[in-house]
Amino acid sequence: MKNWINGEKESGIVKTSTTTPGIAMRGEPITLYVKSGEPDANMKIFIGNAEAAILAHGQTQLDVPISKYTDDKETIVADTFRMLVPDSSQIGETSIYIVVNGVRSAPFKFTVKKPDILYPGDVTVSPLLMTARAALEPVDGAVGVATVGAVHDMGMDKEGAIYFIDNGAFDYNPDHGYNRRNMTIRKFAGNRIVTLGGGGSNEFATKLGDLKLNSIDAMKIAEDGTIYLAVTNAPLTRITLPGTTDVIEYELRFHRILKINPQTNEVKTLVGRNDKYCLDNGMLYEAIVDGPADKAMIGAVQSMELDKAGNLYFLDGGLAGGGAVLRKISADGMVTTEAGAIDDLADYVFYDNDGTHPETIKAGAYVNNSANTADGFGSKARIYAPRGIVLGGNGKIYLAQGAGSAEMKECIREYNPLTKEVTTIIGKAVNAPDHFLYSGTFKEVDMRTITSFDADFDGNILIGYDEQIYVEEPRCIYKIDVNKEMVYKIAGYKGTSDATKPQPGQTAIVGAVSRILFDQFGKLYVGYTRYDFFDQIHLSTISITR
Repeated sequence: MKNWINGEKESGIVKTSTTTPGIAMRGEPITLYVKSGEPDANMKIFIGNAEAAILAHGQTQLDVPISKYTDDKETIVADTFRMLVPDSSQIGETSIYIVVNGVRSAPFKFTVKKPDILYPGDVTVSPLLMTARAALEPVDGAVGVATVGAVHDMGMDKEGAIYFIDNGAFDYNPDHGYNRRNMTIRKFAGNRIVTLGGGGSNEFATKLGDLKLNSIDAMKIAEDGTIYLAVTNAPLTRITLPGTTDVIEYELRFHRILKINPQTNEVKTLVGRNDKYCLDNGMLYEAIVDGPADKAMIGAVQSMELDKAGNLYFLDGGLAGGGAVLRKISADGMVTTEAGAIDDLADYVFYDNDGTHPETIKAGAYVNNSANTADGFGSKARIYAPRGIVLGGNGKIYLAQGAGSAEMKECIREYNPLTKEVTTIIGKAVNAPDHFLYSGTFKEVDMRTITSFDADFDGNILIGYDEQIYVEEPRCIYKIDVNKEMVYKIAGYKGTSDATKPQPGQTAIVGAVSRILFDQFGKLYVGYTRYDFFDQIHLSTISITR
């Protein structure tokens, strides 16, 4: 098939009609003019590799050049197709092409531009997901029917479907006090909520529907919908003590990162061993060990991030609650510690669950017990009280660090994967004054109580925080402009407004932020652990005011 040139009656794209010639954003309407030699043919239209849904089809007369060597024109009858640029279209230079009866036309150059950036004073906060009240048991269905507990973590695939961890609610057990119900993985798409997994009876199930999830420490969703879960399992296990015949019942804590196939719901352990234990001075020893994924050991994972090469980065806290190391599972399955160091690297003896087959492994579990926050390269750097990691558009990884003591304040730190250098770029890790200035230059800003953050398509960092003591506006969303080295408030206000309706960002009320998520289409999603209204708002959106 050839494009329509010199009067040939064959199919081809003549031109596009957009607000800016040859350029449009995802979701923006465009009109395509096509010379069709087969008007009744089965036609599909693609922008890049994303098929565009045809909203309207008509015909019009159009003047086109006879050739590129003359200004003479000829009037033709062209088919017009009205469509929206698909949300899954790749940002940047691409092409539009048509497929007629299975035959593909020549490409027509086109550019899908980046959405507008979220700017202070130019955003709207809108409720996205509300239920009457938090429910002990999740109920699937359409919005308005489905029930949700507390949003614990979120992710999104390339189709724009939101995955979230439902933390459930606290249920009273007279024998053990308040215990949290089994966590579940849920999907929010097409105005419906579906539970994908959790709620099962087996902590080590190989199918998502059978999986019991007592504790989900972190989650990451790949573009193709692959689910990565960092979990802690603590089953009661009968252990034969080494060198004796004594059998005791012990709560072994197994830390694992799971990889879940979205098509088959198959659950695989990506890293984390369940076949070895070590009792050190009467305590279960939870180790950090590098090496091949099937031999490596992990501690308490606090956050995960995927880079473009398929490497999975994660923060590992070992046994110590304050310190952490930045680790990586490479695409070829090797686990390495990239930044930070453990304090107790030594030889430890690990046994099978029946107390046999001792194996000496050089391991460590206590990370940065001294609350050190030094910048530096690789193992010379120290990470304390981390709140999360995110990959910036510049390929660097950003760490949100919490306050470890009265002298240690929150800050944003930058990790360069090429040099393995950790640098504090915003705030002071130690000895910061208590003025807590959230907007201003990198040198001026001093932060407190960061709960979550994410990056937009330009690599700017978006921060959610929940501060109820020292500031006038206790729950807000902030933006870190990495290039301008400035921090701006996007949304949040201490006052009263109807949060069940769209609100201007500068006077918007937000809840206790648990997770924020930028969708690469110009919209920010905010998940809440609770909302101070009778109507329980679980998710809000922050978008450009149109």
